[in-house]
Amino acid sequence: MTKIRQHKEKIIGLIISLIFIGLILWNLDFRQLVSTFRIFNYKILTIFVPLYILSLYIRGIRWKYLLCGNDKLTVKEAFLSFTTGNTLNSYLPARAGDFWRAYHVGQKLDESKMKLLGSIFLERIIDGISILMILFFAVLTYFKHQWVLNITYIAAALFFGSLFIFFTMVKFNKTDYIFEQLSKIYFLEKFKPLLKKISDLINKFIEGFQSLNNPKCFFMAFLTSCIAWGIESFLTYILILGFGQHYGISIAFFVISFIALSTIIPSSSIFVGPYQYAYILALGIYNIEKSNALGIAFIHQATIMLTTTVISIIYFMTTNTKLRDIKTEIEDNYEIRANND
Repeated sequence: MTKIRQHKEKIIGLIISLIFIGLILWNLDFRQLVSTFRIFNYKILTIFVPLYILSLYIRGIRWKYLLCGNDKLTVKEAFLSFTTGNTLNSYLPARAGDFWRAYHVGQKLDESKMKLLGSIFLERIIDGISILMILFFAVLTYFKHQWVLNITYIAAALFFGSLFIFFTMVKFNKTDYIFEQLSKIYFLEKFKPLLKKISDLINKFIEGFQSLNNPKCFFMAFLTSCIAWGIESFLTYILILGFGQHYGISIAFFVISFIALSTIIPSSSIFVGPYQYAYILALGIYNIEKSNALGIAFIHQATIMLTTTVISIIYFMTTNTKLRDIKTEIEDNYEIRANND
């Protein structure tokens, strides 16, 4: 059953990627695309790479704040496991890297995997709200299309709605009571041990949101998230400048917002299709040609992927983690998910 589910997720991602690739290739000027690579100032990458690594390190600090300074998790481990998990997210379907990170770090630190997974879910919501703020600033500085405002509304409803739901779960946790009442139902009495196990797992998951009960931890987590995304916005801006496109900072805000939201869409490895199309949509607001936008998107994504992949390989080498170990951990995670469905 698990294998069938994995194949379904891969097939759905592939179909969606192919649809977006078709939209990208439609009326694409390949000569202009090649010329875009020629005009880029590659010296900018000497600034881009170290600052991007800094943004990843800050995200590691954020994860530690989300766990309210858990002494078991060092900032170095948080940074490296976050980066590696994101790398796996890029190459594997269904956010497998997030589940791997919770499982791997949980095993390594003898910490609850469900608690870590809950903190990662909260991390994604904070990411979404940070992106929403960036998109909001972009709209304020350069609003010309109603569809952009509609995307902002949808994103606001999605991320603030999710934050409200999880805050309610933490503040008024009735999991034990609900499952205790369920176990009293006649035809569910024989499943009482299973219901107790599910209840315990949900409680552990909710523990990952405990920073919502600690204003200082949550504020610092949100602040570090904003700083990290601010650095990425600046890097996107100088990258676009490297292609000779001189616009205000709002162009970087649109790009960061769109490509971040595009990663929510299921796709094949390294977000092929949605990522590039999001870049084309963002730069299209400024009437930048599709071919030029695709060239910028390629350099941006390739630099990020190469950087995170190298860091991940170093992490696996220093922790003596082999590919078969990664495969086993991911398969175990899928098995856990399947058993809890």
